[in-house]
Amino acid sequence: MKKFILALCVLYLCFSCSKTLDHTINYTVTPSEDHTSLNVKMVFQTNENGQTILLFQDKAWGQDSLHNVIHDVKVLSEQAEITTNRDSGWYVISHPKNLDQIEVEYAIKQDSKGDLKTRQSYRPIIQPQYFHLFSHNFFMLPKHVLKQSEDNFNVNISWNGFPEDYKLVNSFGSGEYYQAIEGISEEKFHTAVFVGGDFRAHEMDINGNKVVFAIRGDWEVFEDSEMLSILEKTVTAQREFWQDNSQKYYVVTMIPTVQERGSSFQGSGLTNSFATNASNNEYLEVSGLVYLFNHELQHNWIGSLIRNDDEEKQYWFSEGFTDYYTLKNIAKNKIYNYDESYFINEFNAFVKALYTNPAREMPNSEMTYDNFWSGKEGIQKLPYRRGAFLAFYLDQKIKQETEGAKSLDDVMLDFKNDAEKTGQKITHTYFIKTVNKYLKEDFQPFFNLHIEEGKLYDFKSIYDEFGFEYEPTSKVFDLGFTFSEDRKQIASIDENSEAYKAGLRQGDSVKGMSYYYDSIDHEAEFTIEREGKDVLIKYLPIKEVDLPKLLDNDFNKSHLDF
Repeated sequence: MKKFILALCVLYLCFSCSKTLDHTINYTVTPSEDHTSLNVKMVFQTNENGQTILLFQDKAWGQDSLHNVIHDVKVLSEQAEITTNRDSGWYVISHPKNLDQIEVEYAIKQDSKGDLKTRQSYRPIIQPQYFHLFSHNFFMLPKHVLKQSEDNFNVNISWNGFPEDYKLVNSFGSGEYYQAIEGISEEKFHTAVFVGGDFRAHEMDINGNKVVFAIRGDWEVFEDSEMLSILEKTVTAQREFWQDNSQKYYVVTMIPTVQERGSSFQGSGLTNSFATNASNNEYLEVSGLVYLFNHELQHNWIGSLIRNDDEEKQYWFSEGFTDYYTLKNIAKNKIYNYDESYFINEFNAFVKALYTNPAREMPNSEMTYDNFWSGKEGIQKLPYRRGAFLAFYLDQKIKQETEGAKSLDDVMLDFKNDAEKTGQKITHTYFIKTVNKYLKEDFQPFFNLHIEEGKLYDFKSIYDEFGFEYEPTSKVFDLGFTFSEDRKQIASIDENSEAYKAGLRQGDSVKGMSYYYDSIDHEAEFTIEREGKDVLIKYLPIKEVDLPKLLDNDFNKSHLDF
């Protein structure tokens, strides 16, 4: 008994000697006098071993050299030194083991120059009028706090010294100068957007939940009210479909970029938020933004709640099914006054894109991270189109076999419910098992043929199976030739193509080019060198192929039965 009491006393002494772990990180953010940098002070408990590591990735989200945005890093605590390890994405602080807390200061500055282009939008943007940052290139994180807290730490952010008319909006709140964020993971905290400055923050109440639209700039082709209407209808429709109004706060941010010719837009689904940017010029089409909003906001469920077991191997689901439900929900809910005609025309474009994709029959086993991001023509969009057509087929097949009592919607809600209850992820086995509950025959052979093996769908037979009306042929995008590996020469050319008719020949050296990929309405222009002279060749990159095209008529609209 005495030995047992002594052991308890020793154990008590050990606990009493150890400092109580505090899994809270405190940040204070202040602007520089000229508002061209943001100064960050962070206070947190040190690592007991005398070495504290701060995480700040040098490469992330397609960007590199992100350490270039950090300046004037200082450790305010005595007897502490800090060194940088860019390769690891670390800042290493050496300090006495008995040091309780540590204070670090640093400044974040924009490192890109000139007008804001799309490719620069994922780097910190800090201008006198506004700032726009993602948290992974804004806030350092102590590595040991993440480990000790089992990735469930607290964050306090104080925003000091900003002008009264300065709008502050981020993934965790709007107009708040002090924010207490409890029990968050590294993934969720480092997947957030922070904006401030001359933004217009429009607040909406959607079924009792707060949705904020933060936008800046004077846009050429739309008013704020137009985007607000699109956003409100989109969020409302999606939450009704998923039977989910659990998100109490959500923000969409939008900033303009500069582009002289054509247009571009992109967005990222983040924690409680969606960040987007678009080229602000006369070429920007609102229809593209309608698609963007609906696709990316759909990822709150598909890809976020309902997750892939193997990210790239199930892109046909997380991106393809998202694409299908993007079109379906826009048409069904008349967003931007679009209806089934919108679905038919956009779906025809999806089918064309799949049919003309150089990688259209690539097996799913080759869909890897390196392949997906390799830049090889067609690979990145392949799972979008392949998966969207699979979703269309399944939607029609389930309706047909249940005489309209069920649809793919029921399968999607099954996926959602299983993800919520058990954390179930999308695997091919689970997908087939769930789908088979609604079908008379095993879906595995069809899935293996078109998803696993990558064989192109028999579009005509499928349209016939479900009784859709269609034209037997389509006009599709076709450059008419293939490039050499370095894209500096015409490697081979189809002698029946418009390119050949216009004068392009195998072996021609390409000095300049301009064309809209996948567009049959814009002329392709190529400057080639012949006998020391530059020759400009123009043509419409188009050909007619045996590819059925759904008719945009009343019969097909009613047959979709949304």
